[in-house]
Amino acid sequence: MIKKFKKAIADDNALDSETLKFLSLLFLLISGAMSFLKYTQIGWLWDSSLTFKPGFISTIFALFLIAPLYIRGILKWNKSIFSLLSLILILLVFSSFSELAIGGNENNKIVIALLVTSVVLSWLGIRAVAGASWVLALAAAIYSSIENNMAMGFYGFVYVGSGFIGIVLHSGLNPGELFEGIKSEYSNTSSRAADVVNSDINTTVDKFT
Repeated sequence: MIKKFKKAIADDNALDSETLKFLSLLFLLISGAMSFLKYTQIGWLWDSSLTFKPGFISTIFALFLIAPLYIRGILKWNKSIFSLLSLILILLVFSSFSELAIGGNENNKIVIALLVTSVVLSWLGIRAVAGASWVLALAAAIYSSIENNMAMGFYGFVYVGSGFIGIVLHSGLNPGELFEGIKSEYSNTSSRAADVVNSDINTTVDKFT
């Protein structure tokens, strides 16, 4: 029994396609299902709770995130039941992660309001005020991230790890290739957004100094 177990664990042969697809769906399901749970951080004076099930805005944002990955072939699509289930679960994982990134269901109203205000003010050219809004939005997002980390604890590892493994198995790439593909896809957009934010903040600092 022990020998069979050791052989199975140490086996270096690649898994067959059906097993890989099943494991991909399983890990994505685990990650997505975790977004519907409630996580509680026990504090000295009061307890804080966290939920981050997908909402309307986070789902729209997730669609814009995953569409380029399908275009580049990082995520696979061939009109099969597996592809359809994968799309649903990947959308669930990305939208729940987007919800978590903007504070979770308990805090996202404040962060979303600040982000929308910042974008609108920047677009209208009111950059001196937009810079202050960006600072407040980033501060709120950082504070929410710290609270979320404390609330999730080890479950955060399970959530992120399961989602990442599920996508790795779905894509057929190794972890490095997947990370590099995602990075190259989003790097230009992220760079442009960072330039806008930095410019607005610098304008605000120059205005009040």
